Amino acid sequence: MRSCLFFLLLFAFVQPTAAQDASGCKDHPLITRYPGAVLTWCEEQNHVEYAIARGPITGYRAIDDWTMVKGKRTRLYYTIKGTFSVRDLYLNYQSALKRAGATMLADGQVDKSTSPEVGSRTFLGVHYGRNEFPPSVGITLLNGSATSGGTFYLAATLNDKGTPVHIVVSGAQYTSETKLLMVDIIEEVGVATDKIQVNAEWMKQQIEMNGKVAINEILFDTDKATVQAASNAVIAEIAKLLKMMPDLKLYVVGHTDMTGTLEHNLDLSQRRAAEVVRLLTTEHGVVAARLDPHGVGPLAPVSSNKTEAGKQLNRRVELVAR
Repeated sequence: MRSCLFFLLLFAFVQPTAAQDASGCKDHPLITRYPGAVLTWCEEQNHVEYAIARGPITGYRAIDDWTMVKGKRTRLYYTIKGTFSVRDLYLNYQSALKRAGATMLADGQVDKSTSPEVGSRTFLGVHYGRNEFPPSVGITLLNGSATSGGTFYLAATLNDKGTPVHIVVSGAQYTSETKLLMVDIIEEVGVATDKIQVNAEWMKQQIEMNGKVAINEILFDTDKATVQAASNAVIAEIAKLLKMMPDLKLYVVGHTDMTGTLEHNLDLSQRRAAEVVRLLTTEHGVVAARLDPHGVGPLAPVSSNKTEAGKQLNRRVELVAR
């Protein structure tokens, strides 16, 4: 396709650094990396709502102009060593997006960290306040000792064979010789296509890479532990995973958002985890000793509970290797 071709042409001289990358991480096929970049963290999630900031800061931690999109989100976090400037990064990615025929939604590179303009460090803080990073993965994009090096932000939309794809690229100077780069790619794939990744092979990769896998596609009746029929295919994929990995034993952990009391949510999440275990053992023949259900309610959120999108991410079942 046209967009992918131009990214590849722009960065054709880049040699992969897979040996240094975080386990299981790889570049997205639509956009390759800057020379010498190391992929230090990655994440893929389905059915994610993402807020794209499109205008300057207008008040205390406030931006008025946003575009909301939803789909499969890929997050790629790079560390890059070298004496080149943040502006070099900015100009390369800006050129790549324009050559790919992307429609620019927002574009800015700012040296002053407290500027209200698009691309400043303060602006990035507001943008990522609505699109939060997991707190435990060590992302320091918004920190750094060399703030005078500046920051940038690019947001664009392109068409990938009929599928709208949104690309958000942010960069910052962390030290005089270290730059940090976050690339978010949101593909507005349909429900059927979006769920194709929630299969046994994908879960196996996540467990081997992270020791766990979060599944948002197991749906329950509101405030109940009844698994909806639409989730039966996902339960079957978990059973397939356990057959693929015969030595694997799992904690099946239920999570909720913060709606309601702590006591109620702890009980609800425990019952939901137990119901997943019951279905795996009674309907798919999984040995009960391999599964240990637990509920932690709202105590381990992965996103804010102040938005519906965040609550949706927090309502999940995690399979944790034990």
